[in-house]
Amino acid sequence: MREDVKLEGWTIRAQGGPEDAFLESVFFSGNGRMGARGCPALRARPRPADTGLFIAGIFGELKPGITDIVNLPTPLYERVLLNGEEPEFAAPLERTLDLASGLLTLRYTLGQGGGRLQVEEERFFSLANPALLLQRTTLWPQGGMELVLESGVELACCNRPVPDDQVKERGETVRLADCTAAVERPGGFAAEFSIRGTGLAVRQELALRAQGLGAGEAFYRPGEAAGTRFAARAAAGSALRLEKAAAIATSRDLDPLLAPLPEGWAFDELLQENRRAWAEKWARCDVPPCGGEARTALRYVIHQLIANCSARDDTVSIGARGLTHTRYKGCYFWDTDLFMLPFYLENDPAAARSLVRYRVNTLPQAKAHAKKMNGAGARYPWMTSLDGTEQCESWDIGCSEVHITADVAYAAGQYMERTGDRELFLGGGAELLVETARFWGSRYSPEPGTERVNLLFCKGPDEYCGITSNNLFTNAMARHNLELALAAAEALRRLDPEQYLRLGLGPAEAEGWRRLHAAIKLPRDPETGRPRQDDTFHLLEPVDPAALKDGDQASYHKVCFDRVQRYRAIKQADVILLMTRLPGLFTREEKLAAWAEFEPLCLHDSTLSFATHALFAFQNGLAEQGEAYLEKALFLDLRDVMGNTGKEGLH
Repeated sequence: MREDVKLEGWTIRAQGGPEDAFLESVFFSGNGRMGARGCPALRARPRPADTGLFIAGIFGELKPGITDIVNLPTPLYERVLLNGEEPEFAAPLERTLDLASGLLTLRYTLGQGGGRLQVEEERFFSLANPALLLQRTTLWPQGGMELVLESGVELACCNRPVPDDQVKERGETVRLADCTAAVERPGGFAAEFSIRGTGLAVRQELALRAQGLGAGEAFYRPGEAAGTRFAARAAAGSALRLEKAAAIATSRDLDPLLAPLPEGWAFDELLQENRRAWAEKWARCDVPPCGGEARTALRYVIHQLIANCSARDDTVSIGARGLTHTRYKGCYFWDTDLFMLPFYLENDPAAARSLVRYRVNTLPQAKAHAKKMNGAGARYPWMTSLDGTEQCESWDIGCSEVHITADVAYAAGQYMERTGDRELFLGGGAELLVETARFWGSRYSPEPGTERVNLLFCKGPDEYCGITSNNLFTNAMARHNLELALAAAEALRRLDPEQYLRLGLGPAEAEGWRRLHAAIKLPRDPETGRPRQDDTFHLLEPVDPAALKDGDQASYHKVCFDRVQRYRAIKQADVILLMTRLPGLFTREEKLAAWAEFEPLCLHDSTLSFATHALFAFQNGLAEQGEAYLEKALFLDLRDVMGNTGKEGLH
């Protein structure tokens, strides 16, 4: 647990080393379209795999068909020489993030040979114009010195691919962005990059304004950095300032708010414009009064949900680590559909629409995936990125976690019911519900001698249960998917008969969905009648969950995956999760009995679990337990509860 991040009102701040990965994650800043970790632009040594820039939808190819979100060359790059030598950090670095505006400020002191230089960096990614990144660096020499300041683009940024297998480490790096042009421009610099494997392109145009630094000259060190170099004789008490604006475009831009850097730009004016854009967001989603740090923590969580959602680009979704890290290759999971979408549905319906539209846009790939897996209809892949194809390289997870398809349908249904968005419904939303329902007809196996069916070779949200059958969560969500499809087909018959016929719908298929719905089992204990997680969970070996963990760190650091799958211990909320999403399926007595049975067995090895338990507890009158879980969810990253925020980015 970390206790060094201080929370007050609209601000978080911390002091620490310049290469503290935890603080670099926590002090991420972004505007949804792009963002960067909280690293200083001035660095004591090159860190190309740890510093960089992430843009939603910019993926490069690691190998045929497998991509990684690109750690792009970054304009957050500066280098200083004091009396001809590289200085060192002479004191802890202080980071401050203003949650109301997204302004990140870093203050620190550099020293070399008795000379000292105080530095302040201010940066923000504009929410008003998501193409813009602004950085202002102010230097205060503490004595006379010859000073050289370089500012431009770090070209050496690269990826350190992370295996799907969470117990494996990988140290090698790969560069996915090649510099194809670097040219000096009046008052600045421009660089162009080609992304390996995917053919995407990124262009960065930099404009610089210097005060007290004299005229600049271009520099270019291939494979390292390029930009403008300033030299000055600095006197004690003077203030030197460099303002940088980067307008960043890509070959796949869709956001209508993207615009070039305005002529006559000023850092403070663009900051005020950005503040107004954030104020509009906060006017819709600020939190009610609650205890001190908890309110700031909740604001922090909301701030990051906004800063990691490219709200007007429906060709992208939100990765499990947003734009804060390359963990999980930047891929999109059910996390977005089931856990994040409700926030946007409540506070930013346009963003919610964009996220649902992403799933509609990738319906062709889901249909192709179903066909590849010898199924019908549409089967959504476990991990997707640039083009909606499967990116998971772990066969058991990718093949068995079929609940993803029902989760996508649930989220789409939730959005369309809440908003009444007829345009999206008729423009692919209804088809999504129909095609996902068709998948379930091909995935269930008839049970010999009965009219029932079984869902074999599956995993529910509890990935530690081993390969099982008839997972309650999956079966209930599949039945819900069928209900949504039946309603969608009937609505299409009335509203768009042509599409109804084009999709091949008819009474016979609807009747088949009803029969399948009735045939799907919801596992229950034959003696108590209480819901079971699946057909085999009760057969697993009992264990004290505390014996499998060190604090809140994931148990796979202590027990191998093969062994943990044979213990009666739950990775994350499963039955409990279902009861928060489809609460009408269960009585209050069944819910409380499930809490008594499953809550003590949960390892919370997924960060999706704490908030789910908090929600369940509050929904069912368990206020004390709800507050305890809510605190863990709120401070998950701010206190590094699971010990992996620095290593893997924000959750």
